[in-house]
Amino acid sequence: MSAYTIIALIILVATGGLIAWLGDIIGYRLGKRRSSLFGLRPRTTARLVGIAVGATLPLIGLAVAALSSSYVQVALFDIQHLRDQEVRLTDQVRKLNVQTNQAQADAEIARADAEEAHQKANDLKQQTEGLQEQADRLNGRITSLQAERDDLVAQAERIGDNLEQAKSQLEWSNDELLRTGAENQALQDQRESLREEVDTLEGQLSSTQGQLVVVNRELDDIVRQLEPVREELELKLDRLAGLQSELEDLETILKGWQQAVYGPKLFEAGQELLRNVIRSDQTVEQIESSLRENLILASKMARARGIEIEEGRAIRVLAPIPEGKRFGEVREDRIIVAVARKIKGGEEDSYIVSMKVLATVFAAQPEPEPVPVILVVIPNSRVYERGETIVRLQIDGGLSRDQVFAQIWSILSRLRHEAQQQGILPHPETGQYGDVPAEQLLAALDQLLSAGELQIVRAIAAEDVYRAGLSPFLVAIQVGEESES
Repeated sequence: MSAYTIIALIILVATGGLIAWLGDIIGYRLGKRRSSLFGLRPRTTARLVGIAVGATLPLIGLAVAALSSSYVQVALFDIQHLRDQEVRLTDQVRKLNVQTNQAQADAEIARADAEEAHQKANDLKQQTEGLQEQADRLNGRITSLQAERDDLVAQAERIGDNLEQAKSQLEWSNDELLRTGAENQALQDQRESLREEVDTLEGQLSSTQGQLVVVNRELDDIVRQLEPVREELELKLDRLAGLQSELEDLETILKGWQQAVYGPKLFEAGQELLRNVIRSDQTVEQIESSLRENLILASKMARARGIEIEEGRAIRVLAPIPEGKRFGEVREDRIIVAVARKIKGGEEDSYIVSMKVLATVFAAQPEPEPVPVILVVIPNSRVYERGETIVRLQIDGGLSRDQVFAQIWSILSRLRHEAQQQGILPHPETGQYGDVPAEQLLAALDQLLSAGELQIVRAIAAEDVYRAGLSPFLVAIQVGEESES
């Protein structure tokens, strides 16, 4: 009860008591004087005055209450309007409930359609992969047959050349035999040998041509087999593309319904909630303690984002699942122990433990539940040693100041690209990879402009760079090769 209400009640009680007291005094004095009003007897007059005062008392109380409170005025004079408004609001609430139920039903239908489209897309993807493998095998067979055909053609050409050469020698030996006479037995033997060689080469050529015909026939058969496979593969790919487009539309619709029913998103699936680096030279118990501290910190972060859980933590670890177990069968403690043992048994000095959200969480879900998360363990290996060049770029100092500075500034984007290629994780809050002091950029600009010629500009690691750190790694900018720096 507010102080204003208490004061109003006190005023009403005091006013009522005062009016009653005045009525009693007036009735008493009229009775004592035996006064008469309107020709009535004195006793009747006293009673009439008492009735009048009693009737006036609630009117005065209501007047005082109405003057002192706007709520009383509304209750006295606008009660019908309030009832009409109540009916109207009740009708609006009913309509909103109907719309909400319809939106939930539509969301369920969209979710079912999305799951069905997912299943169809997966089935088509498997069929497409099977057809692609078949097409790859047929293409490989075609390639090998084409190579075999090329070898046979080359062999036939060689045999043909040898045959032509043998025929030429045979003709020469015939001519020589005619010239020298039949008594030349050696030349006769040579001619017979050449004739046998010609016959052998003709047989080899015939056999090679037969093999070539077989290879060409098999090649034609495979090409004919490949055509329907290619056509079916193209149809499957087109259908898969259509299903993927339909799936994207359904997911967009589903997200829209979820947004309308459950309010804005608090967490996206795949969003990194927390990241920490844990050294592997600790005991398993110490690593477990660090992991549990991370869970408490992540729970506080989730509550700060709007996860309203009355008891327990606002997050729940569901993965990674130990080998031999299925999803949902393992308690959180077992997962923590398995992750701690994995870190302890690793070869790296430290490991990155990234806590990522498994499913999208909305602000107005029917029953608030802890945020489902997965612990991702990544070896925190060293990527660059201190002084190692990360980016090397040639810049012409003879250009204008703006052009030179634009090229120096492009080192930052190259640095980001290089860090992504090497698997370096960005800072979880800023998304930054490397930190380049501005004064080094300006110093490099002045040095290039003063040189006025083509120079090598290097971005080097100012410290050992690991896959993940608590802050962006430091980068130094130097002009010239290492021997000149």
